[in-house]
Amino acid sequence: MQSDLDILHLPLTTARYNTVSDLEPILAAWHVLADGEPMRSPDWLLSWWEVYASPDDELCVLTFSDPGGVIVGLAPLYLHKKTTNATYKFLGSGDFCTQHLNWLTAHSWEAPVGMEVARFFLLNKSDWKCLSFQLIDTESIAVRATINFLAENGCLCHQRKINSNWQIALPSQWDDYTLLLSKSLRKRCRKLQKQYFDSGEIVLHQVDSEENLPEGWNILLKLHADRWKNAQKPLGIFSNERFLTFHKKVSRLLLNQGKLRLAWLEHNKTPIAVEYQFMGAKTLYAYQAGIDLAQDLFSAGKLTIMASIQFAIQSGCEFFDLLNGDDPYKSNWRATPVVCHDFRVWQKRGRGCFEWAIWSAYSLAVRHLKPILPNRLIVTMLTAFHKTRDFYRLRLQ
Repeated sequence: MQSDLDILHLPLTTARYNTVSDLEPILAAWHVLADGEPMRSPDWLLSWWEVYASPDDELCVLTFSDPGGVIVGLAPLYLHKKTTNATYKFLGSGDFCTQHLNWLTAHSWEAPVGMEVARFFLLNKSDWKCLSFQLIDTESIAVRATINFLAENGCLCHQRKINSNWQIALPSQWDDYTLLLSKSLRKRCRKLQKQYFDSGEIVLHQVDSEENLPEGWNILLKLHADRWKNAQKPLGIFSNERFLTFHKKVSRLLLNQGKLRLAWLEHNKTPIAVEYQFMGAKTLYAYQAGIDLAQDLFSAGKLTIMASIQFAIQSGCEFFDLLNGDDPYKSNWRATPVVCHDFRVWQKRGRGCFEWAIWSAYSLAVRHLKPILPNRLIVTMLTAFHKTRDFYRLRLQ
């Protein structure tokens, strides 16, 4: 067996794929490297590409093979060329669709693959003006290896801390999990369990076939809209037509793979809460949700989280991932933060130097002003700078 040190010195062969049809021979290897994680799979990322790609975008999937021809790494990228500021981005990165973005690597190949991605960018400087990698976990060895290698070779790099992902480390039994909670929340959960679940007053339903998938989607859209209560966005985040189209497409694919959990709670045959979640190899991801706020009598929010965690434990998951956003309720359920960053990289010349300076100065200003200025004013400032109000409102919640 090769040591990590040996791996660092093995040459890798890079291959570039620019069309979906060309990817057919490597899809099996892609699935292996995705390691059961739905948001890193070709089904998820290529579905995103099918819905979101514009005529100004160019697919760029990179694979990295060891001397034996085995694919040990994959970088799912695309090049956005709408303006003169051509930018490489992760597939799946638009509209806050995908979280835990990373290069896909075999075990112990994280750093070598990360450096090979950087070499690709350095060898193809004429293609791009900027690199933009969003929602990257701090623990991502592969992406950090890319950023560090680029910085060491003369590029200008900027990182900005954003809201964390939040994960609950799960024991093997529900009763053991409740012991981790505060005394008051543990007591409340036991009372809700007995009063509503054990009595059968509230019933859990789950999409288990394509026949009842439309019913699940109707419930999700209705209760998600009730939760948002936004006249300008009557379907909440799903008011974005491309976002909705993408998720209706990918949810069907994940359902057929046993990786979709679209479940809702009913009281007297009336849905009161719904969860849209994905199953990974060891993790249940809580992606979106909805709740009937008029049914607060039942503590529907707590009930749906309880049902989700119980499902995760029963399914053998080691983690329940509440994803991005520093909402106070997450720590109450003993979730711990996984710090995330956005990274941007420019070439050290002309416009790149100017943009790096602007981003650095602006980020520094926001960091110091955020604690003392109203949140609405900060959002307005970010909107003026980035022209993406909704994206940054999510990050400042």
